[in-house]
Amino acid sequence: MVREITVDENYQTVRLFDEMKKGDIYKVPYDKKRHNGIKLEASRRNRDLRLIGTLKNKMDVKYRVSATEYPGFSAIICLK
Repeated sequence: MVREITVDENYQTVRLFDEMKKGDIYKVPYDKKRHNGIKLEASRRNRDLRLIGTLKNKMDVKYRVSATEYPGFSAIICLK
């Protein structure tokens, strides 16, 4: 499900990752600082999943972030 997120006073990057399910794509308006924060949170989540054994190796990821998939948006993609 593709969902466009609006950034307001209730926006929190961590909450986006908590409510994502397999196959979800969230589009957040692009801002360089926000995009870097989203990439950092995705790498943290993937690292933690590797540590608990859900993901098998370094190439295996659950969350992927793209700035080019949807121009003007940072796309957060949940693969698993």
